[in-house]
Amino acid sequence: MRRFISCLLIAVFALLIVPSVPASAESTAYVFTLTEAKELAVKNSPTITNRLLNDELAIVNERDAWIAYEQAKANYQITRGLSEAAKNAMDAAKKAYDAAVYARIDGKTSLDNLKKQVEFEMESLYFDLLNMGNSIKIMEENYKMLSDLCKIENIRLNLGLSTRFAVDQQKQKAMELEKQLQSLYNANITLKWQFNRNIGRLPEQPFELAPVTFNAIEHENQQAGEIKAKEASLAIDQFNRTVKDKNNEIQNYLETASDKVERIKLEIKQVGLLKEDTEYGIEMSMRILHENLYNAQKKLVDSRSTYDMAQKNYEAQGIQYNLGVISKMAYDAGNADYLQKQADYEKAVYDYYLATRKVSLGESGIFMN
Repeated sequence: MRRFISCLLIAVFALLIVPSVPASAESTAYVFTLTEAKELAVKNSPTITNRLLNDELAIVNERDAWIAYEQAKANYQITRGLSEAAKNAMDAAKKAYDAAVYARIDGKTSLDNLKKQVEFEMESLYFDLLNMGNSIKIMEENYKMLSDLCKIENIRLNLGLSTRFAVDQQKQKAMELEKQLQSLYNANITLKWQFNRNIGRLPEQPFELAPVTFNAIEHENQQAGEIKAKEASLAIDQFNRTVKDKNNEIQNYLETASDKVERIKLEIKQVGLLKEDTEYGIEMSMRILHENLYNAQKKLVDSRSTYDMAQKNYEAQGIQYNLGVISKMAYDAGNADYLQKQADYEKAVYDYYLATRKVSLGESGIFMN
């Protein structure tokens, strides 16, 4: 099944390149590729910029914590190990330093994950814009047909072959579709503004989107994916680290403070329960992702079949129209249906790609909403 889907993705390259025409030679709009858009989104993301500053601060904090620990250790050594207060201060400084190291390491992991999330969000926005362009194109064709029907109905009225009520009905349908088309135009403008903001441009700067091509996204089956997701989970790593640190504390208190040992053991159990809940949540999330992937696969196969049939029907209608067997209105209606099936297929390709991306991200410990 996966091999068949990959073949469909490869086959769709030529399909997507034909209808997705970039800006004309007369246009000054810049044409963005998907790769370029993702790179610019990462570069200009204010959230990532803020996280980079936090990472720099984490490095400074680690350095300061190390200096404080060295000073506390020197003070303890001066007392030749006879001062309990100096030892406690040194132990506290060591814990603070370890925490600073963990914060720096976790910050780097969080930053890497954030970059992947920003890239995925840009992919989704890019595809939304392509889908919106297809929807506008289809609705413009439908509006053109309704406008032609209005003209025809007016001619029929003048010839005494229709009624004013029928003419008004056609006009009403055209007006309703015009409102829907305007809503699409407005939504498209909003998406374009969001795209520009995400890549650091002025909201109203014009641009076009280049056709997209896909590489197959490698991912494991559900069971293996769950294992990888747990191994990559930052939360689980933090739970394991906490348990390890608390076990070390127990060793320090075994002979001197049994009451503290009992308390730490209870804390370890609590952490264990939190870890179990997190692991269960990861398992459920991966199951949902794989269910969504299966549905996306099925929809892709079905929409391809429907598209192929619509393409054949449209080609047959073209022959019939050239022979004068069917009217131009019937031919235009067939064209609108063909464009809709083509758009549905393209959207199914995008949805399948995003579904595989979500599974792959899940395996790396990242779960998108």
